Amino acid sequence: MLVSSTIGFVTSGILTATLCTPLALTTVANAAATDSEGSVIGTVDHPIVIIGGSGRTGMAVAEALTNPNFGNMHVVTLSRSGQDPFRSINLPSEMKQNLMHRSVPFDVRDSQESISQTIIDELSPSVIVYAASASKQGGTAYDVDDEGVEKVAKACSERNNKTPSASCLFVLISALAVDRPDSKSYQITNTLGGNYKGIMDAKFNGENKLKELFASSSNTKYVIIRPGVLLNGKTLTGPVGIELNQGDTIGGGISRDELAGVVVGAIKSQSVTKQSYTVEAYRRKTATKLQPEFSIPSGNELTIASSLSSSNDLYRELFAKVKVDDVVK
Repeated sequence: MLVSSTIGFVTSGILTATLCTPLALTTVANAAATDSEGSVIGTVDHPIVIIGGSGRTGMAVAEALTNPNFGNMHVVTLSRSGQDPFRSINLPSEMKQNLMHRSVPFDVRDSQESISQTIIDELSPSVIVYAASASKQGGTAYDVDDEGVEKVAKACSERNNKTPSASCLFVLISALAVDRPDSKSYQITNTLGGNYKGIMDAKFNGENKLKELFASSSNTKYVIIRPGVLLNGKTLTGPVGIELNQGDTIGGGISRDELAGVVVGAIKSQSVTKQSYTVEAYRRKTATKLQPEFSIPSGNELTIASSLSSSNDLYRELFAKVKVDDVVK
């Protein structure tokens, strides 16, 4: 069941909740993006679906996408527990009207049949943002970052084959250094214990399965975003402080709201041209070589002029000269 986010309002110290209503009853218009073929992205009928929507990164992406001054698109969050991550958060009414939550638990460890049914028949998304990853709450790196990515990617591909006129973009949030097993970043992260064991190997496998699955498809595109270390706090500079790169040679740190801005920028960039690509994302001032033999600058930096404003809409401009992945050329 899809319901509007249950938002708490504090009045005289008492927390009350709004009434849940079906998604079908939501009639709020939005300024959803239109891609190069005229398809509309982020509408009520074809929303943006966030898998891993109860995590801090998924929630940051949801806020950016539903913000009327930024993404202004309709979003449905999915979580393993089925609990609404925004149930006790006081969001502006304009954002609430764009935000829905699927109260039925969604677990990428479920069968391919179950996942495909949810994606294809129930949600019919215009974009899938995969923000799920291994966690202490359940799901190993192999389950979520490898096999889970493959299952959802297959569902996305199946949906596009079924309804090619309303194709679905797959946005995968991965990790920096996933292509660099000799780097300290890879080795330290990959040897974390518990459910995180082998997480970089799993993310690498998930990326490659996604690329291979979509390589032969003319109407299914992906964007892989590899964020650096997730920093506390929020951005002070917005998109002008962000650097994208390609080649997995440079790393750095990035806050969740900055990462969310990059995700929205990537989705909006599809309104200009549909293409599949992989980028690394970090704050420009934190740029660090992933291995000693690499150079700064790498020659593959994607930035916007520091003299420009910090408007969130400029996140889209970071992708103006992005290079398409070789596997899909």
